[in-house]
Amino acid sequence: PRPRHTLAFAAGIAAIAVVFALPRITSASAGTETWSKPHIVILGIDSLRNDLTVPRHGEAEVPNVRAFLAASRRFEDATTSLARTYPSWMTILTGRHPVDTNARYNLMPRKLVHEGETIGASLRAQGYRAIYATDEVRFANFDRSFGFDQMITPPVGASDFLLGYVGDMPLVNLVADLPFGGALFPSNHANRAANVTYRPGQFLRRLERELAIDGPSFITIHLTLAHWPYAWAGMAVPTAPEEYRKAYAAATAAVDRQFGEVLALLADKGVLDNAIVVLLSDHGEALGADNDSIIRQTGSSREVWDSLWGHGTSVLSPNQYQVLLAMRAFGRAKLPGPEENYAWPVSLEDLRPTLEQLATGRAPRGVDGVSLVPFMADPASAGALASRIRFTETDFNTLSTLEGHYQASGLVDEAAIYYEMDPASGWMQLRPGRLPELIAEKQRAAIGAKALVAAIPGGPGRGVRYLYADRENAHPRALEGPLDGPGDAEARRLRSALLARYPGELTPPGELP
Repeated sequence: PRPRHTLAFAAGIAAIAVVFALPRITSASAGTETWSKPHIVILGIDSLRNDLTVPRHGEAEVPNVRAFLAASRRFEDATTSLARTYPSWMTILTGRHPVDTNARYNLMPRKLVHEGETIGASLRAQGYRAIYATDEVRFANFDRSFGFDQMITPPVGASDFLLGYVGDMPLVNLVADLPFGGALFPSNHANRAANVTYRPGQFLRRLERELAIDGPSFITIHLTLAHWPYAWAGMAVPTAPEEYRKAYAAATAAVDRQFGEVLALLADKGVLDNAIVVLLSDHGEALGADNDSIIRQTGSSREVWDSLWGHGTSVLSPNQYQVLLAMRAFGRAKLPGPEENYAWPVSLEDLRPTLEQLATGRAPRGVDGVSLVPFMADPASAGALASRIRFTETDFNTLSTLEGHYQASGLVDEAAIYYEMDPASGWMQLRPGRLPELIAEKQRAAIGAKALVAAIPGGPGRGVRYLYADRENAHPRALEGPLDGPGDAEARRLRSALLARYPGELTPPGELP
């Protein structure tokens, strides 16, 4: 018999011949159809910092993002309830807090998540077609059950965690990059998880082929190049902090080009003739910047390190949970009120009610977020948001994830006792029996306009430490006792809100406020 590699090579050559024999597929014309309802588009860029910087390198090279922001309404003080991809996107899609949906972690078991109605399902009932597209699904396992008509994604499954290792074969690299490669190597084609074979243009070409607009559409596109490992085909994975920053700079520049190409594609398909487009990041990224931590001079070495690197590792790291959020109307679509940016305290929880009111004239009930439409129409009324309290929490972190290494070595080797494969779906998920101990390890914070209270677990038998800090102050103070001093009102208010938001999860202080 012939050697296996010879047969594989012959099969690959045959496949390539078939590909080049096929007629060239071009994008369908947008036609001349018009619809009274605006398209609703969410364009997400994973791990993009709200300040658009690369620490110790200066401004990020993101001209397309900056051009979009220059013509948009930007919400300058926006946060996420949990700085990881799946919980953050669950909040975007539902308008609800992770405590209410139980989307408390990446890779949360599907049967334990209670999303209720999503914006996709709600807009479908109003005549919209809902489409979800992304180039990576390792940590955000979504399918049609979350309210979508069409999925443009790599296959979801446990094999995703090995692609960065087993996919680096020359023939696979060659064929996976071709249009027909999606049929031969579906887990490698246009899949950011297979960073050794992924090329940014793959996903754009897939969008061009598969994104069809035949009526009012709700379109969600999530681009993940700026996420760790900040590398793709032909690039080395960084291994040291200074390499992280250089690679992040290259990745943000590359994802900015993708973003510009996505906008051009949407224009070509007629979407931007009548659309409300949101640009957001699902979380930020701490990269050792001076402003990445507010505990640098008072915490333990472990706490300081966790707050300086990654995302979802510390509630004392503003650049992890602060997110980019901007909104722009294209073509016939209109946004209410004056064209300006807003410094209001807002959350990704607000996005669903805001977009639904813009699309249908009515905000949903039973959500944790608030519609920002009335405040956009009358900015003077936004003073009502000044006393608002938002919340954020950390995810599960192995030693590797705390150091920014979101690869199989961290999620499989170190954390094998915490994860399993769901036999029904083939998806990786957290073991349900491990969730109580993981919940006990979470950090949590209540965030006011100018200050926050953080609850930091002290380990087994040590209870919870409560810290109060100005949001920009590197000297938090411990909260003890009844907090009845003249300057304790805000600390007392935030601590009370924190205990109420996470009922039964926090060890109360010695005397409740």
